[in-house]
Amino acid sequence: MSELNDVTPAVETPVYRTPLEDSLLDITAAMSAEANVEALLNRIREEARVFTRAEAGTILLIESDHLKVAVVQNDPLATRFGTGELRRRFQVLPLPLSEPSLATHVALTGATLNLEDAYASHFVGPVFNRAIDESTGYRTRSLLVLPLTSMSGSILGVMELVNASREPDVIVPFAGESERLARSYASLAAVAVHRALLDEATFKDTLTDLYNRRYLAMRVDEEAGRFKRFGHPVSVVSLDLDNFDRINRKAGHPGGDAVLREIGLLLRRNSRRFTVVARDRGDDFAVVLPDTGRSGAVTYAERIKAAIEHHPFEFGTVTASLGVASLPESVTAPEELLGGAYQSVADAKRRGGNRVAVL
Repeated sequence: MSELNDVTPAVETPVYRTPLEDSLLDITAAMSAEANVEALLNRIREEARVFTRAEAGTILLIESDHLKVAVVQNDPLATRFGTGELRRRFQVLPLPLSEPSLATHVALTGATLNLEDAYASHFVGPVFNRAIDESTGYRTRSLLVLPLTSMSGSILGVMELVNASREPDVIVPFAGESERLARSYASLAAVAVHRALLDEATFKDTLTDLYNRRYLAMRVDEEAGRFKRFGHPVSVVSLDLDNFDRINRKAGHPGGDAVLREIGLLLRRNSRRFTVVARDRGDDFAVVLPDTGRSGAVTYAERIKAAIEHHPFEFGTVTASLGVASLPESVTAPEELLGGAYQSVADAKRRGGNRVAVL
């Protein structure tokens, strides 16, 4: 018998991974393909909750001199208020970095806090801010707060995990192993946020500091792809200022530019942190709303219309016509989504302006 016949075929050894390893690897892979940062942060926050057995979780990001909620989930409060109302209650409460709290302490110092009883935190240092608990009737007990730290050492925000549970209705402290797991998820969240900040710097309109038209087109395509893969709805709200030529004639182009900058500020102020708000062209703007159906987009558009109409612009009242298109409720082909929003704006204009039209 020849030596070749004596060779035994190699047998591949199966690779076994734990659920935790699968979770971390899957998120790492998603980070190279997922442009929707809010969806990615939601996934990181949810996986961190699962593996630390936390009842609630929040990621807050530093914006100027405030901490602002980016994503939040709290099972008891979501049951009581609904997910949409829960998000609204948290996101209307930006937290000044100058205000003493556990979250601001971590954001300013980079320390990790692991507390058995948040209400007793004043015995060891920073004071727990009870505003959310008092406004919702919730009771925070065990609390783990971690910084989101970039590769350069900059602190981008914090992740909070609340009320570790051993079994339903039995709240326990976060174990040391849970803290180590949470650090891994906080690191992934920091990478996702840092990448988003780089995107913002690359694709910004210089006048309004909003995203530009190129980024708008990219994100509409990406969200349409998410619809094809997962069936998640997506809406686009398009906005065109009414009688902007009159503003330019009255105030000149510098005055018109000032109005456009204020519109950009109003849009950012009334949108979630990673909502894609873009200057489309001239005095036209567009907003991409992932995981949002037509009714939610209409609610958003009405809020924006009212914010613009009641804002004290230097050169008098400014109004806008807004159009809403949603996939799959308004259009069935992804390539029709942006055009559908433009069509709705044209309809609002024909009907006299200062209104929301829906495809």
